[in-house]
Amino acid sequence: MAGLTQTAWVASTVNGHLVLKCTLSQVDTGLYDSFTYKTPKELDPTKPWILYVNTAGTTIEDTTLPVDMWIGYEDNAALVDSGGIDVTATNAAEIAAAIMDDVQAEKLASRIDPYYRGTRIQAITDVPGMINLSKPPYFIINLDGTSALTEAACAIVITQ
Repeated sequence: MAGLTQTAWVASTVNGHLVLKCTLSQVDTGLYDSFTYKTPKELDPTKPWILYVNTAGTTIEDTTLPVDMWIGYEDNAALVDSGGIDVTATNAAEIAAAIMDDVQAEKLASRIDPYYRGTRIQAITDVPGMINLSKPPYFIINLDGTSALTEAACAIVITQ
């Protein structure tokens, strides 16, 4: 059982905008979730940002794969697999479930805006999401599977 591999967030600047990228990979595993490391300190939680998930449009083996958002409130915030359907959090809490309905075979995007006061809009095919997740120090993106993910790879991009 190989398990989950998360790349560290890689930061760059494109046309004056912060771009953060990471990749989640799983090979021959019974894990139901795939999740990032906490976002780096370069991401300013007091400013709006856009989250793109499955930017390569890869088919991830699962029936549906919604995206949940977790916040980290300490420097050691993290998620770990608990050997099944759920994850275990260290200094982190789930703040929003299913902000994207299904990234299993397509890329979706959500605008995360700490000043947005409207109704949460879930990202679905051809509809970008819009959500306020407050202003925590860190975010963790969780692909929340309903069955075991196998040979999954997912690219994630944040722009600010």
